[in-house]
Amino acid sequence: MQGMARVSKKQKTITTAVVALFLMVATIPAAIWVTHTQSAELGNERARCNKSVHAIRRVVIQNGQVIPAHTEADKCDSLTIVNLDGQDRLMAFGRHDAHISYDGISEKNLGQGQSLSVTLIRTGDYLFHDHLDDNVRGDFSVR
Repeated sequence: MQGMARVSKKQKTITTAVVALFLMVATIPAAIWVTHTQSAELGNERARCNKSVHAIRRVVIQNGQVIPAHTEADKCDSLTIVNLDGQDRLMAFGRHDAHISYDGISEKNLGQGQSLSVTLIRTGDYLFHDHLDDNVRGDFSVR
């Protein structure tokens, strides 16, 4: 073992400091990424909306129609879609060929009398439809 060079205390200290600095620098982007994932953003928006009372917007599917076909709402209101038809409805958000997720839901099967509710946390104009019957569709705008 005499042929091996020994690492001095100063070299060990410098190496340890460099590794610690690297870990700290790498942790900051990782923390930012974790707090900005879609699920974290949804949770944060829901938490902001839960601080006060907001309107409940109700849409009914009956006789193969969405009533009302268009819903205007404010941010943090909730939208409830109720299926009163005798057949199941596979409700989805977005266009028929390009579903999106809204408040964590991209599609949900609704039997007669069942409903789905979302908190309107993203502003904009959105479509929803029965994936199995494209004639059953509506939209909502969140201001």
